[in-house]
Amino acid sequence: MGHRNWIVIADKAFPEQNAAGIEVINTNENLLPVLKYVFQQLNSSGHVKPIVYQDKELQFITESQAKGVTSFRIESEKLMKMGKTNLELQPQSILHDSVFTKLDEASKLFKIVVLKTNETIPYTSVFLQLDCSYWNAEKEKQLREKMKSQK
Repeated sequence: MGHRNWIVIADKAFPEQNAAGIEVINTNENLLPVLKYVFQQLNSSGHVKPIVYQDKELQFITESQAKGVTSFRIESEKLMKMGKTNLELQPQSILHDSVFTKLDEASKLFKIVVLKTNETIPYTSVFLQLDCSYWNAEKEKQLREKMKSQK
């Protein structure tokens, strides 16, 4: 997978999408071990780095509403800190429904892999938009400005 592809590590209730660019793989595993494995693979890839999104709703769920949510938040935060050398992943919190808009747009041009897990704590899915690790927005901006100035 490469730049602009997505990997979704999804909870058990995550809906199947109709878009042709989305592939669902049932892992039959818990979410955190799958997330750890994906991070390890991305860390060793050298060519991509994840932009991480998590559901904003997860921050507001209490232990009385979903047993195990506190532990899940702590453990997922630890996994975010195992990123590439000198890079801590800073997840962006977005409303759950807004993720579907992003996935719908991306799936029209790029592949999305959904790794469905056995997780039953709500709003625990983690969304990884893959970005290029050897090129960044600032370099792209400089390149475009140079090209524009030499027309």
